[in-house]
Amino acid sequence: MTHSSQIKARLFFTYLKDKTELFLYVKPRSTYGSAMVYRRAPSDAAMNLRIQSLLDNVSVSRANTEIWILLYPPEIFTTTLYVPTDSTEIEIAEQIRVDLLPKLPYSVNYDWKNYLMKRLDNGNGEDMVTVTILGKDVLPRIRSLLFKNYARVSFIGDGLQFLKACPVKFPQTRNHSYKVILPYDELFYEAAFRSGVHVESRVLTHACSKNFGDYLILPEQVYLDLRDYERDKDLPQIQPIVRKKDWIEALLIPAAFPNWYIANNCLKQPASMNFVEKFMEEDQFSSQVRTESANPIEIFLA
Repeated sequence: MTHSSQIKARLFFTYLKDKTELFLYVKPRSTYGSAMVYRRAPSDAAMNLRIQSLLDNVSVSRANTEIWILLYPPEIFTTTLYVPTDSTEIEIAEQIRVDLLPKLPYSVNYDWKNYLMKRLDNGNGEDMVTVTILGKDVLPRIRSLLFKNYARVSFIGDGLQFLKACPVKFPQTRNHSYKVILPYDELFYEAAFRSGVHVESRVLTHACSKNFGDYLILPEQVYLDLRDYERDKDLPQIQPIVRKKDWIEALLIPAAFPNWYIANNCLKQPASMNFVEKFMEEDQFSSQVRTESANPIEIFLA
């Protein structure tokens, strides 16, 4: 993993199975402000050449660039369950198997051995457990696409966790549950938050319709969904988050909006659910096992 002091650019690699998107954010340099470049590309063997070309165009070396891999449903699955505070990790794992597996379509396509779990005290003797699981084929495919660039990866996780609304701009979200809707091509993604904690990501089942009750959801915008919010009915139940002026000033094509918004939002908040550390530990363990297997005499003597 690269150190923040060395980083001059962050490349967001969005993996959507049939296509990939590259969104490069370059930090301000001397008298130059930040720069943003967007590319959409097929998932093929030329990916590393495209990445290098992108970096060459903005005069940033690969050594000074970190890669963030953003995943969305169904390539990644995030949900939350509630357990007694005294539950052990083994008991939680069993509840995941019993409660989540039967409810998840095509559950066989997910890697149930590699999941992330965040546990928070929910009060009254109950914990809130958020679980994020990868599709089985996602990581091998990303490794093959990025090849040597994979060493620059410092984030792998659910991109929808960065849809979190700013409580300063939207004080009505503070300490309350809310959802954020993101139009993305022909789909609509939804992320749910509780007291600022990301608890669920999903593709909306009625994604073929732009109508959400009395509201029309348009592209090139993100929407705060307060329909479950009951304190003040005078508030708009669904309202846009992004000022049109900010998006126009980015000077990017319309397809870049989701990446632009998430990239800007993630710069302001930490990556709360990140698979990189877990996979780094597994890679180091596998390397150690291979080394020990190749030197059985040394192991015996030790």
